[in-house]
Amino acid sequence: MTSNEWQPSGVFARGNKFKLGLFSLNLERGGTISTAPEVLPLEWRRVAHVAAQADEMGLELLVPVARWRGFGGETNYPLDSYDTFCWAAGLAAATRSIHVWSTCHVPTIHPIVAAKQLVTIDHLSGGRAGLNIVGGWFEEEMLMFGRPILEHDKRYELAEEWTKIVTHLWTRDEPLDFEGEFFKIVDGVSQPKPLQRPRPALMNAGGSERGQHFAAEYADMVFVFAGEGGTPALRNKVDRYKAMAQDGFQRRLEVWTQVNVICGDTPAEARELRDRIVAGADWTCVENMVALVAGQGKVEGVRDDPTPFVEGFIFGWGAPCLVGTADVIAAELQRLASCGLDGCLLCLPEWEHGLDLFRDRVLPLLEEVGLREPFSAAEMITDSAALR
Repeated sequence: MTSNEWQPSGVFARGNKFKLGLFSLNLERGGTISTAPEVLPLEWRRVAHVAAQADEMGLELLVPVARWRGFGGETNYPLDSYDTFCWAAGLAAATRSIHVWSTCHVPTIHPIVAAKQLVTIDHLSGGRAGLNIVGGWFEEEMLMFGRPILEHDKRYELAEEWTKIVTHLWTRDEPLDFEGEFFKIVDGVSQPKPLQRPRPALMNAGGSERGQHFAAEYADMVFVFAGEGGTPALRNKVDRYKAMAQDGFQRRLEVWTQVNVICGDTPAEARELRDRIVAGADWTCVENMVALVAGQGKVEGVRDDPTPFVEGFIFGWGAPCLVGTADVIAAELQRLASCGLDGCLLCLPEWEHGLDLFRDRVLPLLEEVGLREPFSAAEMITDSAALR
């Protein structure tokens, strides 16, 4: 481990072979583009309750989505969203051991400001803050800030400058003088330093060649899409990321993915929930999202028979949908772990009941095969609390 590399603490240091977290909990409807009554409203009481459920289950991570505009349609999902830094600060007070991250579009927040914000959350949480770095890809959002969308590789050059500045402010005492293409810092300082040593963890979801290089050099975790090519392709993708980080930069890189979990006590119950969510889908919004996020163009004409690919966007950002009983869900998570993945973020259409099922039915199966260790409330007083 290099001197500037994140050192896991708290629940991350427990050593679970396959870590778990929740994704999109700061958005109206969570990750689900549907008007079905089961989806989560953007009410702080409900959001904090779901976060507390995950905390009590011993899950490792909460990751929000930073959004400034919606994708149209009846719901205009996900226009209604909590700011990720404020959200993380609030959940720091509502949880005890789970790590609570922020997501930052680096063209929208100056690195000195972001460094101070995240350190504040790190102190509020007792050393449980982290940061998901995003280059800013949605042109209409960037124009809101008066910033034209940068060419793809330029976005990563900006992110590199931004990350170097933030990392210096977190880890070095001497003032920073920096002049690059995108930022100029004169005598820059930031105090206090993070509780985590030497700094909070960083995540990125770079999938292109340029993005993979950025993640391998600067991130501690990278987020990959697991829905293409089956097990061999995913295993190769994971191995390539880890080798790039180790061979090119002598760094250890965790590789994570996302799935949408639709669990039921019976197969029929799981399918019924899936069908209710799809029946309430906001198809205009889904089509716009697929066109923008996946670059697939319009997908009109598939509403009566949506493909698994399109269903992934209804339930959460294009990720694979796991539909069935606990044994089906656990078997698929075990398959993902066998590909070398270190962790998985979950989206659920019915968050509170779904997490109860996951806790009672799925987690014990993962424990049986050695992917997770049992977690008790007593363990919630971890070394992260000692950091206070």
